[in-house]
Amino acid sequence: MARSRPQIPGLAVAASSPVPAGGAQAIAGRGQMGRSVYESIRSAILECTFLPGMALSEQAVSDELQVSRAPVREAFRQLSVEGLLESVPQRGSFVALLSRAKVADAIFVREMIECRAAELAAQAPLARRRGLAKFVRDQVSASARQDYASHLASDEAFHHQILVLAGHPHAWPALRLARTGMNRIRHLAIPELGSHRIAIDHHRLIVQAIVAGDAPGASSAMRLHIQSPLVFLEAIRARCPQYFGPD
Repeated sequence: MARSRPQIPGLAVAASSPVPAGGAQAIAGRGQMGRSVYESIRSAILECTFLPGMALSEQAVSDELQVSRAPVREAFRQLSVEGLLESVPQRGSFVALLSRAKVADAIFVREMIECRAAELAAQAPLARRRGLAKFVRDQVSASARQDYASHLASDEAFHHQILVLAGHPHAWPALRLARTGMNRIRHLAIPELGSHRIAIDHHRLIVQAIVAGDAPGASSAMRLHIQSPLVFLEAIRARCPQYFGPD
């Protein structure tokens, strides 16, 4: 399939972006600027500012961000490891196309980790379990402002906190990697399919079960939530087949 090379949308390197688990730690040796460049490009991909199949060049991105090519090159390398960029010999780098097979694999990984984590979180101290409601309130507030980037950031924080409650915070890098492609599906599904509202409803059910100490109910609610992108996936594929590669 032919791939277009549209103009790169505007980016901004955050002045003090937080140090995330996973990929940014892999480029920690580049310092704060390297982490910030990585996070800026990664966010642009996950939020679909950089759409699936879009061509990216190190020079164009470094010019846009007003940084040298070195941190951009390192960010490209790490994002390729994460499956968000694809390097084609003699052609360049492209934002990875979406894949139904990879989303299905991600759902499998997430179910194995997060359904069990929800069960364990239901056994955490009650005061800590109740703290999960804050993340849902943050999502509701972000959605009301139509700030979908903040909505998805709160979503990520919510799932991270469940791992913390379960006593397995170090499982987050593996889970974060599994979530990457699914986050793109959710972002594409927000405007017309209302995935943000569905996610909030699911999170409320998960919190309700965890706070009640209902481990089987928490696992069931988590499984329902994790599998929901499959519905969005088919709707997006029907509307935007150019975003998908062969499975």
